[in-house]
Amino acid sequence: MNEPASRPDGIDALTDVFDAVYRGESPFGKRPPWDIGKPQPAFVALEEAGLISGAVLDPGCGTGEDALHLAGKGYAVTGLDLSPTAISIAQRKSKERGLDATFEVASALELAGYDGRFDTVIDCGLAHTFDADKLRTYAEALHRVCRPGAVVHVLAISDRGAEELQARLAEEIEQIPAKLPDNASAPRGPKHSADGLRNGFADGWTVESITDTHMHSILPSATAPLDLPAWLGRFRRT
Repeated sequence: MNEPASRPDGIDALTDVFDAVYRGESPFGKRPPWDIGKPQPAFVALEEAGLISGAVLDPGCGTGEDALHLAGKGYAVTGLDLSPTAISIAQRKSKERGLDATFEVASALELAGYDGRFDTVIDCGLAHTFDADKLRTYAEALHRVCRPGAVVHVLAISDRGAEELQARLAEEIEQIPAKLPDNASAPRGPKHSADGLRNGFADGWTVESITDTHMHSILPSATAPLDLPAWLGRFRRT
């Protein structure tokens, strides 16, 4: 892969943060709430419905459960993540399960070296972490690495789901407030409205659908996943 001459502001710091999370060195403990240990049901259903095809990209793949599920179904899958620790875990899982999947460290805002490779993208909880400007940058990067007619499936926690998760985590983790401050300079937390997703994919994409669904999350003390309100968006590259 070709590395860019300079990296976007904050990428190195973000890498350090997520690497610490995947090493178990964060308030979440050994397991962050998005690492549920199995594929998201929404993506399982998409594959069963025949809505996954060709070469698949999983940007922000974490420890690889969604990518590995599709690799097990015979798809050529590439999983990318900022965190070297997450990628190392995903590679180990792939080897242990005898699956042929590619996992590499990369920024989803850059996607350097992957131009024109993919027919399907599955985004599990990545798009909803970006503000409006970064979401457009991300959509531009996906447009470059996707072939014409490719489809991006975005599973994003909704405003309501984000509030519920915040409150539930605050019950278990002292450092987490029950509600984030409602001002522009405060951390926004992971969430997007349907219109926010639609606007992010306004250029170079056709919005085919944005529907209500659920995203599974896991609380530090829980053994069963928590069902959170979410959006499932489908965007087709023009």
